[in-house]
Amino acid sequence: MELPEAKGTYVLIAFAGQMTRLEIGRLGTFAVVPGFYAYVGSAFGSGGLRARIGHHLESTAAPHWHIDYLLRRADPVEVWYTTVSQKLEHHWAELFGRTPRFRVPIPRFGSSDYHRSRSSHLFYAKRQPAFRWFEQALWEWCGGVRAERYRISACLLESLAFARQQE
Repeated sequence: MELPEAKGTYVLIAFAGQMTRLEIGRLGTFAVVPGFYAYVGSAFGSGGLRARIGHHLESTAAPHWHIDYLLRRADPVEVWYTTVSQKLEHHWAELFGRTPRFRVPIPRFGSSDYHRSRSSHLFYAKRQPAFRWFEQALWEWCGGVRAERYRISACLLESLAFARQQE
């Protein structure tokens, strides 16, 4: 995987092709409708972005984070990220939350550690979100922060699908 080991903030875009119900830890059971899901997260631990995204892509048998549950039913498409040392996760979630083309499908998804918050770090769109939109919005919203894009290859998706069948 060609993601950097640097720490940073990311958006993982995934596609769900069919309607399903999904149990997500203590959050409960939710409907997952066909479309695109954008999950905003941060990777400031050991191994940075490569380790965190690698975990999400490989660990569906023993989910740890909320996104790990969703990735049991949705295929990862691409990752948008920055290696800026400041944690931008909440700013990015606010950006998605203020954009009319997105809606919050599951309250508190990815943000349940903020007990008083009803916010979410998961956003749904019927159509695939455009990286170009994100680049422009990020530039304006976060004072010139630049993002990079990592497209998840068909080969990687095939190996992930095979691994999921073995679980």
